[in-house]
Amino acid sequence: MLKAVIFDLDNTLLDFSGFKRESALAAARAMIRAGVKESEKELYARIFKIYDERGIEYQRTFGDVLYGISLDQHTLEHARQAAIVAYQKRKYDLLKPRTAALQTLISLKSKYKLAIVSDAPRDKAWQRLVLTNLDQFFYPVVTFNDTGEHKPSQKPFEKALKLLKIKADEALYVGDNPERDIVGAKKAGMTTCLAKYGCIGYMPELNVADYSIDRIDDLKGITEIIDGG
Repeated sequence: MLKAVIFDLDNTLLDFSGFKRESALAAARAMIRAGVKESEKELYARIFKIYDERGIEYQRTFGDVLYGISLDQHTLEHARQAAIVAYQKRKYDLLKPRTAALQTLISLKSKYKLAIVSDAPRDKAWQRLVLTNLDQFFYPVVTFNDTGEHKPSQKPFEKALKLLKIKADEALYVGDNPERDIVGAKKAGMTTCLAKYGCIGYMPELNVADYSIDRIDDLKGITEIIDGG
């Protein structure tokens, strides 16, 4: 019997990739307004090059973007802080739950325990949950800080199961990444559901999930199938 639904956070419950793209663009434009002579396209590319090299959660991105560009100290600090502020403002404007996520969670919460297993740092995961008013739905919220291991390690999933006090076969894990979310949850023994709407460059041959959904509100039908309803 299904007792808990455990979610990935970024790109599953939130359009994380969309907000990153738009916030990075806002930061690039702010640097130019502050006096940086590089093109918007070049600065945007530099931002994502650093994300690729350092990780999407890297916290010194804009300083690294400006490193090596010939700037006086005044312009350098102006551009760095302008980029940070523009990024944060755009983030607050854009970061919202997926369409129908709130209604889906309300429905699921009436029957199941709900939890999060995310690769995000603890502070960032909680900031996103509070900002999107999703913080009320989940216990536990397991982040990278809780195990020191990223998915597809099974340790974050096992940590959530231990805190929920349930067995692996009593949990459904929902995530957007076939190689990290689905493989990791399967290694821990969970039933899995791929959130195809959040996949970047979805390739059917990589999908080893037990179920797949095209919209988050399709999840109710999956839980009914699992429960034999």
